[in-house]
Amino acid sequence: MKTFFLFFLLTFSLFGTTINQSLLKIHATLVPKIYLMDYKFKDKLVDNTITIAILYKKNDYQSAKELQTLMNNKYKKGIKSYRVNPILVSYADVDETQANIYYLFPSDKKQILKVVKKASLDDALTFAYQRDDLRYGVMISLSIAKKVKPLLNLKAIQLHEISLRPILIDISTIFVNDLGSTLKELNIRGLLHKKSYWA
Repeated sequence: MKTFFLFFLLTFSLFGTTINQSLLKIHATLVPKIYLMDYKFKDKLVDNTITIAILYKKNDYQSAKELQTLMNNKYKKGIKSYRVNPILVSYADVDETQANIYYLFPSDKKQILKVVKKASLDDALTFAYQRDDLRYGVMISLSIAKKVKPLLNLKAIQLHEISLRPILIDISTIFVNDLGSTLKELNIRGLLHKKSYWA
């Protein structure tokens, strides 16, 4: 039994999080719609286009490509009068990217914090495949229970001075975690450029 348990842990560490294809379909539909809930989203668009950077590590490339395809198929005519442009970006190339939304496939803490910093500079939203990544300052994920609901990290959203429409907050689950120390650490290290509650 002990040998089996150790094998299970090793397998999990080698292959990481298993990506749920059904969940990707939900994300593909909701991520562009959630962006429209930002009161100032129109001011942040370039060429009337919502650019979504899909961040991935090598082992998640196929899942990232599938998410891109799902978004392209769902929004081939855009959303309202806006074009939706999902692009694939490796975590190593995030500094050369500019987007309105940064979608994060699972990665390590260092890479996630790097994306949080870049999103702050771009005044962009961050959306994580993995809800636990919200503890590192990612703004949005999904809560999967009896109903699928957006999961909002209100502390991170407010820290980045983003105002979301009340209707989104009303239908969402609020992420509760002790983020104070993590976000304060980001600010002290100069990784966030905006005013912090803990400054």
